[in-house]
Amino acid sequence: MVRLNDGDDDESAADSDSILESQLNRRNYLKLGAMAASTALSAGVASAASGPEERFGIQWDRVVNAVDDLGMDPNGNEPIDNQLDSAYESGTLIEFPPGEYLATETQYWNDDVSRFGMVGTGSSHKDVQFVFPSGNNGEKYRFLEITSGDHHVLKNFSIQQTDDSTTTADIWMINDDGGLIEDVEWLGRTPTDNDARRQLLAYDCSSVDGVNVARRVYMREGAELPGYPDGVAGIRVQGGSVGEIRLVDCHIEQRGSSSFRATHTRGVLRVEGGLFKNNDNTNMRISAGDHPTKTSWIKGATVIMDADNLNEHAHDGDSLDSPEGLRIDSTGNGYAGVLIEDCDFIFKSCPTSRGIVSSPTWAGHGGFTLRNCRIQNDTSVQTIHADSVDTDTADKPWGVNLENVSITGSTRSQPAGAAVCIDNDRNGSTVQNSCIHFPNGDVDGVLVNDATSCEILDSNINVSGQATVFSGADVDTSNITSSDSCPLPSTDGSTGGDSSTTDDSTDSTTDDSTTDDSTTEPLPNEIRLVGTGTTTQYEFTVTDSLQASDGTIEEWDDISSGTATGWITTEGVEDAYTFSGDIDSFSFLEGECEIYVNGEQVTESTVTDATTDDSTDSNTDGSTDSTDDSTTDSTDLSHELRLVGTGTQTQYEFTVSDALEASGDTVEQWDTIDGTSASGWITTAGVEDTFNFAGSVTSFSFVEGEAEIYVDGEQVTESTVTDATTDSSTDGSTDSSTDDSTDSTDDSTTDSTDSQNELRLVGTGVETQYEVTVSGTLEASGDTVEEWDDVSESSATGWVTTDGVDDTYTFTGTITSLSFLQGEAEVYVNGTRVDPAVFSLPNTLVVDGDGTETTYEFMVSGDILNDPLVGPIESDDSVTNGKVKGSVTDNVDAFRFSGDIRKMNLTGDAALTFEDNDG
Repeated sequence: MVRLNDGDDDESAADSDSILESQLNRRNYLKLGAMAASTALSAGVASAASGPEERFGIQWDRVVNAVDDLGMDPNGNEPIDNQLDSAYESGTLIEFPPGEYLATETQYWNDDVSRFGMVGTGSSHKDVQFVFPSGNNGEKYRFLEITSGDHHVLKNFSIQQTDDSTTTADIWMINDDGGLIEDVEWLGRTPTDNDARRQLLAYDCSSVDGVNVARRVYMREGAELPGYPDGVAGIRVQGGSVGEIRLVDCHIEQRGSSSFRATHTRGVLRVEGGLFKNNDNTNMRISAGDHPTKTSWIKGATVIMDADNLNEHAHDGDSLDSPEGLRIDSTGNGYAGVLIEDCDFIFKSCPTSRGIVSSPTWAGHGGFTLRNCRIQNDTSVQTIHADSVDTDTADKPWGVNLENVSITGSTRSQPAGAAVCIDNDRNGSTVQNSCIHFPNGDVDGVLVNDATSCEILDSNINVSGQATVFSGADVDTSNITSSDSCPLPSTDGSTGGDSSTTDDSTDSTTDDSTTDDSTTEPLPNEIRLVGTGTTTQYEFTVTDSLQASDGTIEEWDDISSGTATGWITTEGVEDAYTFSGDIDSFSFLEGECEIYVNGEQVTESTVTDATTDDSTDSNTDGSTDSTDDSTTDSTDLSHELRLVGTGTQTQYEFTVSDALEASGDTVEQWDTIDGTSASGWITTAGVEDTFNFAGSVTSFSFVEGEAEIYVDGEQVTESTVTDATTDSSTDGSTDSSTDDSTDSTDDSTTDSTDSQNELRLVGTGVETQYEVTVSGTLEASGDTVEEWDDVSESSATGWVTTDGVDDTYTFTGTITSLSFLQGEAEVYVNGTRVDPAVFSLPNTLVVDGDGTETTYEFMVSGDILNDPLVGPIESDDSVTNGKVKGSVTDNVDAFRFSGDIRKMNLTGDAALTFEDNDG
């Protein structure tokens, strides 16, 4: 903590910045010393643990065995709660041997721990299972609640809910940066929210510059399907998340509510690949977020809705209520700009639904873009509906952009009358290079209502009704055709099919071949995976079409959008596929088996080279830029990006604006180039991956680890690489760019952390759900909290709706997060109404008067709000647009803010206390 006493004889207010800088350097030094002093476990555990090791790009101080070192029972008889809690400390990796581990108490961890991991050592993530008391004793059980810290790793285990329809266990993890949840599966049937919280995984990033990853998270064994809002969702990114959450190759199926949801978050959610199938309410629910330098996106994902064919985990009587494909939704926050790219949406059967892609009026979202996507609609559900936008609240742009979007199917009607409906004030909307083919019934192509400056360009609209319908709209059209067919999406990965194969309603049903290959002709190449007696899970992707061969694929294997994931165990038994194009990527998620491509045995590292002599970059008119990095011959690739290893296991990914290719032979087979994006690994010190590119670097991140970055010979950082080749200013970049800040939790400077405080949430007549967490203890006040509200030791989730009716709590410490999951309410702290956004701001600044008047003025690069819990401001003080002006005498004024302090002036003798928690 830094105290600056302005007004000393030898210090002027003008020197405040330099004083602050020197004090902050000392604060960081002291903080590092304090961290080093707290690294020891108990003597018994420390003596048994191994020494420092590097795993997953993280340096661990100690690696301990859950059974041998910590004494946990791997047979599921004795609880592991105490041993697990005692081992929670910075630098500790716990390895769990195969077995069952009984957890009976929630682990509430809010100790700002850095580098903590729980990793199963089995060959399958199902080998290590955490189990829980049957029915959870009537409680909504939370296994882990981690609300601070960084670089937590949860890997290679399963959460066993059983199939009793009452047992469940969720996880809530907040990390500043470096969080990793990988190869984790929820097994068993998920109950309704009468017996569970509203999601199985809540995952937040509490630092603007942080990135937390969930890779290969599986939720596919079914759930109770009671209809919204009583179902339980898969993954939720909440309002307190301000950085980046990334979902990679997740499979979420048959949830009682959204597979994933990120609608309130000020940070971003980025989804790469994955399968989202038959989830009620929505299969994907996302907003653009309000990050200073990033926006949310979904790339390469597949959504399948086939409500008449639930998977083998369904129970008799299970049915979906109102499932959507994708909902663009900021729940009234007015965000704009989310990108949906290279995705397939396949609706085969569906009950009532708002749409395959929708942004409802109440969702409060501005514009969004669909690019290189394919939509198949064989139902009566609306295909695309961008509902009216509230121009008073939604950020610009308000328009919806469809670029190279293909829409096909056997639908005979649409609720809006047209396949694409663009409603009031969606000004600036565009449909370009797109294709709509609905030949049946009476369906129009594009409907635009009361919007201006819209365009429909270079598109084929081959429908049974009118190609375009305009009502009170200003739309320019050019080069509209109505005779061509359109590319089909397919669960077997074929994206270049011809929807004109028949004249009737069967035109789009030829791709339903995930398991029934009896009517398909073999494709020119073959891959066979032959079991060696080891339990093996594989995953691979091809550049063109993919289908099962000769009935070798079982029900637990899956083909989706050119990607196959499956299991093979018995020696000599094989899974076989035929495909066109090349094998783009291949990996064993666990175990290993023999691999044969066109009869030749290959290895995991050489399989992608087996068919690369035949270029397939022109295979279909619906193929996107997924694998063709050879089209840059006419582009000036004048820039160079080099990534030089530092000896740390590092995974990177980046995107450029124009064109990209590998330089020489520096890029290995485990690195990939996908159009203008690349991802790869680099570990050995001094070894480099080099790329040539045109344009500028538009995004860059280290998924794990770090390396040196050079653009055109100049060394840059992760936060400045996007500025290296642009002439434009970087006003949007934050000054808090360091990604190694690990102390962003607010252990703050409050004088009232040990005293009782009051929080009231007062209904405004809108159905509202809230969630609040404090650093101390929290309890309901009187009888204001109803049975449907949930209160734990330091957090609460509840509903408040009726105008004037309130939920009231008393608490100690500070409010570390407060968010509305839907709706809104008035918030009062100790009787003063506050803006709930203040509790998501990481940094603190307190001006403590000494009895004489002191005036102050501050300016920050981010947001700043008064912190009423520490010191409410007076009516003549002002807080606007990142600036604060005010005065104190014998009172205290306090603020929370994000970013950096740009200006600091004090006149008088007050003490200034300042904490920078986000770097």
